[in-house]
Amino acid sequence: MKKKIKTLTKILQQSDMNDSVAKYYNYGDANIIDWAQEAESVIRDIAEHVKEASHSKLLPTTRTEAYINITTLGDKMMCVKLNAEGLQIVGNVHDDKTRDSSTNTRYETPYALLSDVCSSYVNSFGSSLVNALTALEQEHSQHRELEDVE
Repeated sequence: MKKKIKTLTKILQQSDMNDSVAKYYNYGDANIIDWAQEAESVIRDIAEHVKEASHSKLLPTTRTEAYINITTLGDKMMCVKLNAEGLQIVGNVHDDKTRDSSTNTRYETPYALLSDVCSSYVNSFGSSLVNALTALEQEHSQHRELEDVE
C-alpha cells in the first residue's frame, strides 16, 4: 500500500510539474512580441512626417528586435533598432548598425526620437495636428448649423 501511495504521489508531482511547464510556455508564447509587426506599426505612424521609412533589407528581424531605415524630411539618414528597450539610432546610414552601443540614447516612442533629431519633424507633426483640429472644428460647425436649421 505504501508503495502505491509513493507511486501515485510521484505521478501527481510529475503531472503538476508538466502542467506548470505547459502553463509557462503557453504564457510565454502568448506574450511574444512580433517585432516585424511592431516595426510596421512604427513605419505607418511616422510615414507622413519622414521622406522614407522601411524595414532594413540587410539586418534581419529576430525574436528580440527589428531594424528600421529612416530618412528624415531634412535628408538625415539613419538606421534605428526597435526592441523591448525602445528605439535607438544604431547607424548613420540605412542598413548599418556600426553605432550600436549600450550607451546610445533610448527613446520610448518614434516621436521622441524624431523630435530630438529633426526639427522638420516637429514642424510637420505640428502642421498635421493643426490641420486635423481645423477639420474637426469645421465638422463641428457644420453639425451645429444643421441642428439650427432643424
